[in-house]
Formats: sequence, structure tokens, C-alpha cells
Amino acid sequence: MFFDTIDSPARRTAPPMRAHAAHAPMGALRTAEVCVVGAGYAGLSAALHLTQAGYDTVVLEAKTVGAGASGRNGGQVMPGFAADPHALLDSLGARQASALWALSVEAVAKTRALAGAGCDIDPRVAIVAADSTGHAEIERAVAVRRDMFGDRQIALHDASSLARAVAVANQHGGAIDARAFALDPRKYVQSLAMRVREAGARIHEASPALRLSRANGLWTVETPTGCVRAAHVVLAANIDNAGLAPNADRLAAPVRTFMLETAPSPLVGQALAGVAAGYDTTASLHYFRRTADGRLQFGGGGWPGRIAPPLADMYLRREMARVFPQLAHLPVVRQWSGLVDVTTDGLPRFARADGLIRLLGFCGHGIALATLAGQLVADAIDDQSDRLALFTRLDQKRNWPTAAGRTAQLAIQSFAPSMARFLKLASA
Repeated sequence: MFFDTIDSPARRTAPPMRAHAAHAPMGALRTAEVCVVGAGYAGLSAALHLTQAGYDTVVLEAKTVGAGASGRNGGQVMPGFAADPHALLDSLGARQASALWALSVEAVAKTRALAGAGCDIDPRVAIVAADSTGHAEIERAVAVRRDMFGDRQIALHDASSLARAVAVANQHGGAIDARAFALDPRKYVQSLAMRVREAGARIHEASPALRLSRANGLWTVETPTGCVRAAHVVLAANIDNAGLAPNADRLAAPVRTFMLETAPSPLVGQALAGVAAGYDTTASLHYFRRTADGRLQFGGGGWPGRIAPPLADMYLRREMARVFPQLAHLPVVRQWSGLVDVTTDGLPRFARADGLIRLLGFCGHGIALATLAGQLVADAIDDQSDRLALFTRLDQKRNWPTAAGRTAQLAIQSFAPSMARFLKLASA
């Protein structure tokens, strides 16, 4: 299930992942009312809600269910977007920003309901200030959430108070979001796939969508072993279906993130005594979660582009030791990396035209947002609601420059600190 590009001998001896039912590759010609490309949170949620509404739905997945970001993320489910609440307010105005925030709150509730009891749900997420500037940003964001969006589920903490909930080194206080929670991302995507199968939709793994064409009011989605003809197509593979989305190289940019998992230890529960997970305000965005069996999952170190830098595994271990020095001695049993997509403003790039719906730009907030997006897609196709338009009508002109330009821009603007530490480690 993990899309591993960083490996170690310990990874090969780690406990095997829970098996999931195999789905046969696409064969010959199939017809359907809706073809969904991508079996992650967004695609599976769309397929589930469409099938429940009575639509004949086919899901195409290039690899296996959850092989992309849906199977290897940090497991944090929280309201909001990659854009800070005050940035959302400044760019969109009170009415539109409040409407989007309300949808993000609904997305959290929707995810919790779909996840049920089998996905290791654990409440409360911490936002940790890495310095005094970060604390000021958190204070400002909390004020907008409380005063403008009516969100009373988040509380500010000073350094002493926060330390009792999460023992992160060199922190300057922060906030704890009581509405947010953590879950096991693999179990959740497998649970969604099971629901989709039980509802009656067909999932085809090892069936990458190669080309899209339209004739006589129908879309044809070609795969190496067959094709699907449908009135509606939902592109829900995020940055991985960039070749099928017009101008996708300017809509979102790929960023490689890295994660590790330690051996289980009681020290993990002591380090995260009052929260399930958290993240900090560093440019490279460290994020972490305690698992149900007492392991620490730790991620961060964003690197612009698709290629992993040298010594990335050693880099991430050093970052974990800086953030949690009391856990530095724990054995690392698994490491992996993969791509997320980011937009210039932290808001998604959804579009709908001629029966084609594109979902792109979740910016690391994909568990809740993608889950709700699937329902919004189904409601839009079924003419039950046009709430998807709250996203498709967003100003999408603030895009990246050329592919080379966006990499340089990302490196300079957002990831300079982590890149500098990568390069320092590589030259040591």
C-alpha cells in the first residue's frame, strides 16, 4: 500500500500490511454512467456516493487502492485548508471564506462518520509554534477561527501548557484543536474501498488512464488493457493524473515529502500524552502521529520536484531527533516518501465542464477535503446540490509559472530551510 521510495533493511522485516481484496485490471470495453480515475479518498468517496445514488460507476486505479497520498499520509483530519484562516479571509472576503470554512468542518464530520470504529480514530491535534513568529501566526489564525468562523473547538496554549500535551523540544506554545483527530490512513482507504465494493461499484487496479477523448456526448477513457465509455468522468488521482488535466503543470506543483515510523514504545505515549497528532510552523512542516500500537510516525522535509534528494532517510531521522530528542534512540522500522501537490494559495483547483470533473490541489489536507469532495461531486452529477461550485468558482488565475520556474519558486519561497539542511548533510 505504501508508495515507498526510501527503504531500509528494517522495512523488509516490518509486519506485513493488512491484505485487501484484489481488483482485476480493466479488460476490453466497458460502459458506465460515471468513470472515476483514482482509487484514493476522493475517487472512492465519489464512487461510493454515486453508486448509492444509483449510478453505474467504474473506478480505474493505476496501481493499487490507496497507492498514492491516500495510503501514506500523516493521518491528520482537521478543518481548514493549507491557506491560513486569515489568508482565506483576506483573499476571499468574509462571506466566501465562511462558506468554505463551514464545508471544511462538515468534511471532518463526514470523514469521522465514514471511518467508523475500525480506523484507529484518536482525538485532538496540536499546532506547535516553532518560534515566537509562529506563535503570533497561530494566535492570529485562532482569532479568525473563533471570531469570524464561530469555531470554539480550538484553544490557545502557552509553552508550559502545551508541553503537558505534547513534549516537543524548543516549542513556543501553540494551539490544540478538539474537533480535529487522527486516524490510520491505510485502514481508512481500505474501509472506503470495501464500502464501494459493497455498494456495487467496480474497481480496476493496475489500470492507468492513458488518454481521454470525447465524441457524441460520451467520454472514452483508455487504459493499456481496455477502455471505459461514460457520460461523466471524475479525475481524482491528484498530481498523478496531471497528464489528463489541462494545464495541470501550472495548477499544482509536485512536492516530495518523507515519513518514518519507529518501533513501539511507552515513550511515544508520554511524548504525545494529550494529543493524537500534531504539526509545527517550520517551513518544512514537521508532522507526527502516535499509532494505536504505540509507534511514532514522523514526517516533513518537503522537497520540490519528483526526485528524492540524497541521504533523505538520514535527514528525516535527524529531524525527528531534533523535534523529539527523548525518542531519538528508538529504532526506525519503516521509511517512505511520495508526492503531494501544492498550489500557490493553498486552495484546491477543482473544475467542471462537459461532464468532466477535475479534483486537484488538496495541498496536504486531502483526508477530510477529498472525502467531502467525493460527495460534492456525486451531488453535482445527480443535480442534488451545486456546492461543488463553491470551489470551481474560486479564482484560479494565481497559478505556477512554467515547470522549471515553479520548482525554483518553491525552493526559494517555501523549502529553503529543509533544502539547506539536506545539502549540508549531503556535503558532510
